[in-house]
Amino acid sequence: MRWADTNSGYGWLSIVLHWIGAAVIVTLWAIGDWMQGVSTLESSELRDYHISIAASAWLLIVARIVWRIKSSHPRLDGQSNFTHQLAKGMHYLLLFSISMMVISGPMMLWTAGLSIEIFEVISIPSPIPPMLTLNLIAVDTHKFFANAVVILTLVHIAGAFKHLMFNDDDTFISMLIAAKSK
Repeated sequence: MRWADTNSGYGWLSIVLHWIGAAVIVTLWAIGDWMQGVSTLESSELRDYHISIAASAWLLIVARIVWRIKSSHPRLDGQSNFTHQLAKGMHYLLLFSISMMVISGPMMLWTAGLSIEIFEVISIPSPIPPMLTLNLIAVDTHKFFANAVVILTLVHIAGAFKHLMFNDDDTFISMLIAAKSK
């Protein structure tokens, strides 16, 4: 079984981190979006779930980002240099946006003087005193990059479907089955 990426394809570690990370991020987006249209009490419960899931998956998401940067981007069959560079650029923009969410989320709580509560079992207290100005920046940053993640994810999905439906290449399948050892 091939865990590491090759020059021409993804390994199982990249594939597993990609799909688990995608599931977590879509779940967090759905909860975050749902919070906007419900009562204050329901919003508070949803916020607690959002924070708990995000905090639980924090290391996994960071591992996904670090692994992708460390292992680079395999050049897939049929991919021109232009499309390879474009795909890398889009992936890096998406990873940067996710990184900003990973940073701004905890900062929103800590700069408000709040602890990170994980399913009412673990509490991570704020390492800094409350700072209103920094809190406002963290909130705006989180909102901005949440929108960026949604837009970039839609572009990413559109690119995957383009490869699946219109290109004669194995780009889509490369994120489902690990590359063979050469």
